[in-house]
Amino acid sequence: FGVVLAVSHAKSPRREGLLYAADLTGINITIPEQPVWTKDDLDGFKSTERSRISRGSALAWMGHLNALEWFLSTPLDTALILEDDVDWDITLRLSQIPLAAAATRLLFSTNSTRTNLTLSDLTPQPPPRSKSLLFYPLSPFSFNKPHSPYWPPTPSWEILYLGHCGDAPSPADLSRHPYTTYHDASVPPFSALHPVTQSTLTTHHLPPSTRLIHRSHWPLCTFAYAVTRASARRILADYGTEGPNGCAAFDVRILEACRDKGWGCWTVEPELFHHMEGRSEIAGVDEREDDKGVDSGERQTWNIGCSARQRGVWVHEGDEEQRDMVREAVGRGECLVDEEEEEFVME
Repeated sequence: FGVVLAVSHAKSPRREGLLYAADLTGINITIPEQPVWTKDDLDGFKSTERSRISRGSALAWMGHLNALEWFLSTPLDTALILEDDVDWDITLRLSQIPLAAAATRLLFSTNSTRTNLTLSDLTPQPPPRSKSLLFYPLSPFSFNKPHSPYWPPTPSWEILYLGHCGDAPSPADLSRHPYTTYHDASVPPFSALHPVTQSTLTTHHLPPSTRLIHRSHWPLCTFAYAVTRASARRILADYGTEGPNGCAAFDVRILEACRDKGWGCWTVEPELFHHMEGRSEIAGVDEREDDKGVDSGERQTWNIGCSARQRGVWVHEGDEEQRDMVREAVGRGECLVDEEEEEFVME
């Protein structure tokens, strides 16, 4: 992808942790500045007759639109959009993205179902040495073949869901389009996966350490999604406001586009990005208006094996020697927290 963008307003309490984790794992994230939204902005965005959206969800939606507009102001062909509360595995750069990109390229090039792909089938491409190219999966071209896309060519897809809260296609849904499965050793143990993810993997009889790439069916949540210039323009044109009939959230509109409108959407699951458990920023905005906000606490991030945003890898600003040590360990793919001590909380 050409750039990684984060949807984050200037006062977001999550920004520091996001940027720390990005630096730790070698990802260069750009945060487009958001305007100070006014009442007129909100009124212009919301449905005049059937609005169903809260103020917090409206602001979040407008933040996504702002990021898409920023992307289109550049000459770049693709962008990965992140919400600022997402978490990811420390091996994202080392192995997860190269495997996902290689599997997606192979799926799109053959346009046929391929299952149980292994590392030898995928031959993921190595990273460029310069960190100025973001982290290597986000370079628009592969390192070894400068004239071939790292991800599939943009005319063949519109949205790639790399972070979501479940899609769960039925066997019938899955079989309607080509799909692929591939081996990824970083997939957490089955018992540590979210119940929805467990159900999906069980339904399709997938073995441990396996990811599935398929045509999106019901892709809820927009934790991390890639767009092309064409799809970004389409989102802004079709979903630049709540719409006349109202809608509760941005991710619901994108789900409807993928499910009902025939958009070219594809999903990786288990996902590579998931939101950190804890108090919702959207809920925080709405609760402040009602004066009843309550912090819901923090939990281990679902479907992420070794979290880049866990407390165990946090080093306070100023301790550069310790930060360098942690960064080097993460660069080797070493998880610095005893996974057996982590507790997954059922909701």
